[in-house]
Amino acid sequence: MADGHKDDFEIDPELDAIWQKTGRPKFFFPKADKITGSRQLHARGNVRFMKSKFVKETLGTTSPQPWTEEDRSIVVRDGAAITIRIYQPRSSSDSCPVMVFAHSGGWCMGGLETEEFICQLLCIKLNIIIVSVAYRLAPEVSYPTICYDVYDAMRWVSVNAHTFGGDLSKGFISGGVSGGGNLTMAATMLAREDELRPKLTGHLFICTGMPHVYKDLQGGKCNLFPEQLASGSWETYKNGPVANRAMCDVYADMAKCNVNDPLFTPLNLTDFSKLGPIYYQIAGMDMWKDSAVYCDKVKEAGGSVKMDLYPGVPHVWYSMYPELSINKKWSKDLVTGVGWLLTQKPESQVVPRL
Repeated sequence: MADGHKDDFEIDPELDAIWQKTGRPKFFFPKADKITGSRQLHARGNVRFMKSKFVKETLGTTSPQPWTEEDRSIVVRDGAAITIRIYQPRSSSDSCPVMVFAHSGGWCMGGLETEEFICQLLCIKLNIIIVSVAYRLAPEVSYPTICYDVYDAMRWVSVNAHTFGGDLSKGFISGGVSGGGNLTMAATMLAREDELRPKLTGHLFICTGMPHVYKDLQGGKCNLFPEQLASGSWETYKNGPVANRAMCDVYADMAKCNVNDPLFTPLNLTDFSKLGPIYYQIAGMDMWKDSAVYCDKVKEAGGSVKMDLYPGVPHVWYSMYPELSINKKWSKDLVTGVGWLLTQKPESQVVPRL
């Protein structure tokens, strides 16, 4: 990973103190035959997070809340219906820019509530409409159908933004967390190939990961960083904290990933042009930290990139440990970073094939 960031092997002091008392969190392995229970357990974490002092102080307690929410059903390419949730700033009397957002959950868990804090925060702080996508989950559907759900939501917004107060000339941004960020990257590749109009004007990625080494169920293999494995994040944090290599394999297997699918990882691309601008947030103790090399590739191809690194914290740390002081910086950076995206102009469009 470039851009002046260096590896940090020190645990955040506040997090270290918590772990000294409670121990490190156990690894979570969802099971296909018990996926409902796994999803319920995953959802409880967000319920706890949304009740935290950090969330209440950051969003405020104004009544009525300074945003509105509307759920709509949209039809995707295979005829199925998925739900989107539209967050609109209550105070806005004018049309607003729009972000299409994909939640975390390893492609098999999560839903519209998973990233509600991020959606609400950006909505009220930046006067932006957020369209959160409840893409279908594995194992009920497989990869890349999950990617197409996110992209089809983008296409729907490109045509229908005016029906909910959106003005894409003011900004048309994509975003995602963890596995949702991975799906968003794939969707931006599809948007580039299809010459989606209006053009996407920026992209937000938070703790986005790509399998660095993976053998799929068909026997295909990928090795994204062979020259870095000895010292990179995939090796340094192979046993966690929070996420480990075995978890990565479980998620990919459940989604029936194929390493030969061009959407499996953007790092298989040979052309990284016209994929910016990007704002990327990176956890210092994340096994997938080196996935941020995607930013280097886009920057080398002429794209605009802004990155923030959070030393000493693991993958998607803020939702598990909302009491950490670093979260105040993280949330402020998030607003600043997306605000920066709203000042950027879309890059000129070409159409390379995947």
